[in-house]
Amino acid sequence: MATYESLYGGYTGREAQIYHWFHEIPKEAPAIFALIMFALLGLINLAITCKTRAWFMLTIAVTALLEVIGYACRIMMLHKPAFAPYIIMQALLIISPIFLALVDYSATGKLMRMAHGGGRLHPAWVARGFFASDLLCLVIQGGGAGLSSSAKAGNLNSAKALLIIGLILQLACFTCFTGLTLYINLKRKYGLRGVKAFYPIFFCLYSTIALMYIRSIFRLIEFIGGWLGYVATHESYFYCFDFLMIFLCFVIFTVFHFGFYLKKAQASLLDSAPQQEQVAIDGANPAFNANKVAAMHAAVTSVPIQVQAV
Repeated sequence: MATYESLYGGYTGREAQIYHWFHEIPKEAPAIFALIMFALLGLINLAITCKTRAWFMLTIAVTALLEVIGYACRIMMLHKPAFAPYIIMQALLIISPIFLALVDYSATGKLMRMAHGGGRLHPAWVARGFFASDLLCLVIQGGGAGLSSSAKAGNLNSAKALLIIGLILQLACFTCFTGLTLYINLKRKYGLRGVKAFYPIFFCLYSTIALMYIRSIFRLIEFIGGWLGYVATHESYFYCFDFLMIFLCFVIFTVFHFGFYLKKAQASLLDSAPQQEQVAIDGANPAFNANKVAAMHAAVTSVPIQVQAV
């Protein structure tokens, strides 16, 4: 049977209500700092996206807005604890980072379009497949986040199960996507291996995937431990393994903005197309096939960097 101590931690008044929702008394300063950082990075990224017209990068600005709202609700909970800000906070801080993966999926699809040896992997279907997996993760985790606000033990158990399933599925998708990215990066038929113009792009892809992977593992450990577990009731873990991971993703997406580097890489492919095509078409034969090179030039220059959908 629940006691006053277990429900409210021995606190009274507003602090008792805060403890009832968080099972600890969170600090306000880190939440304010997180809100400001996401707002600034979101605005900077939005400005760069508008300048480069790489509209698929608008996802970063939208995710930043969702993070800002989530942390604003966290701050609100410390002043006026209530059901509505709690459920919004939980939903946005758990779900919104999923959208960051969409940026990596889009960028990889565009790399496949640029490559001159795409093989059987169709860029559009690869990107759509990962989009669909992210949407499924979003729905599952959204359901779990919604149920997490319930006071009923049965609903809390269901919420925990849904969140764990969603995170395991998300980790599996990340693993498959990482393998695909490595394949495209290293397979010679794509012509991207060893091309310096693509180094920043693949650094951005690998680093953000790794950061989101760490964040998802943390969330998985948190949910397995339960709502009253040690990790869930100590916000320092949340800021180290959730906020910091997502914040670093935003920094990397801003510094290595795909809008700049995809265009540079595209120009590099165009410049090096004759040499690459001579090796790819004729092998040891130094003879040069001008018609095929011209066709490849047309394919490279037709890649629409600014198009939203892959």
